Amino acid sequence: MLCACAPDDTDAFDTGIAPGAVIIDVRTPEEFTSGHYPGAINIPYDRIVEGLSARSIPHDTALVLYCRSGNRSGRALVTLKAAGFSQLQNAGDLTTLLAVHHQSMSTPTDEGT
Repeated sequence: MLCACAPDDTDAFDTGIAPGAVIIDVRTPEEFTSGHYPGAINIPYDRIVEGLSARSIPHDTALVLYCRSGNRSGRALVTLKAAGFSQLQNAGDLTTLLAVHHQSMSTPTDEGT
């Protein structure tokens, strides 16, 4: 289930990940490098629309957004909704997302980059 929520609506975080969804870490590149959800791409929240356009990601793609606390991912969700993206999910914070899916934090070294 995809969920739209306001940046401060932390009770509405949806940590489910639909098959084929693009997982987006909206934190800074430095935060992303320090550790992120496995397979996530990094597009800072203040450049989210431009970042998705540069990657040619269609507006109907399922997008799962997360950050450190859920605030920036909530802001990114609002921005993307206004830009016409339709399948949006604010998964909240990285720590909870990792725990719910029994994942370990990934780093660029883990991914061979």
